[in-house]
Amino acid sequence: MKSPKLICLCLLLACISYSQIFGQQHYAVSDSFPVTQNGLTMGYTIKSEEEKEVGNKGNFSRYSIKFFVTNTSGEAKIMLYKDGWNILGNVSDQLVQFNCLNATGARFTSKSATLNAAPCNVIAIVEDKDANGKIVKNKRFVQIGSWIRAGQTFSTSAIIIVPLNEKPKMELIYLANMLQPMASAGYADNQYGSQNQAPLFDPNSFVKIKSSWKNTFLNNQYGPLSCSNIDNDWWSAQWQLIPVQGTNYYLIKNRWKENYISTEMPNSILSPNSQSQGSMWMIEPILNSDQYRIRNAANGAYLNILSGDIQATNVSSESFSAKWLIEYQP
Repeated sequence: MKSPKLICLCLLLACISYSQIFGQQHYAVSDSFPVTQNGLTMGYTIKSEEEKEVGNKGNFSRYSIKFFVTNTSGEAKIMLYKDGWNILGNVSDQLVQFNCLNATGARFTSKSATLNAAPCNVIAIVEDKDANGKIVKNKRFVQIGSWIRAGQTFSTSAIIIVPLNEKPKMELIYLANMLQPMASAGYADNQYGSQNQAPLFDPNSFVKIKSSWKNTFLNNQYGPLSCSNIDNDWWSAQWQLIPVQGTNYYLIKNRWKENYISTEMPNSILSPNSQSQGSMWMIEPILNSDQYRIRNAANGAYLNILSGDIQATNVSSESFSAKWLIEYQP
């Protein structure tokens, strides 16, 4: 016979599991109508559609789908790890799950897709033991939870097969009930800077932005944005890093032409529009170096010179072409 304590524990676990499963929020979603919940916009786009024969089962409709979640709230949101005993583990980093209710699940295809938040790392003082077993205090990055920054998008793609001439019937399950605004998270984000602390860069000074790969500088001396050798007194190679209020982003404004580095224009990497999300950039310190990566708020792409020209594309975050030095102008 089971002990009363064991029975109580089993019942407690069952109740928690029940509340987690049935406390989830389910929504119908389509490629035309995304769902917005708690400042997150969640949906999908159909990239391609074709008729596909599946073995001896006949023809089906095959869809290539991109699922996404975007923080449209204007403030970073975080799921903090919790102290103490957690029966079912720590806080999940899952944001949303998409289920295709009429997917066949044929081989190499999907029925569902899940999007997760990114690790949230901050610099903290932690206690370690040295070689002699003595407690020492070291400063290093530690993960305190998971987050999605203001304007940030997470996405994934999947192949889904449904009965012929049917469209995907999609259900969305919102999983991010533990998200809270950064302003109430009770700490300063020392990795990227937060809206509650002084900006990483002096907005009243000018800087030069130098490729640590090619030792050349961003400038618009001849019109388009380029990365080349410069004269020290060129205003075209001097930039103002202006914090975007209420976010962790910066505008990168040229001293000479007073336009902004931006992905807004299809054929240019410069724009006069300071309100566009394409003109907002996350300037990310690279750990254990004096270099930075510059990531766009609109599409999450990194500013780089991989092809020789200035571009914002999805290169690896470790690519030398996407690493920059920021030098203050005397």
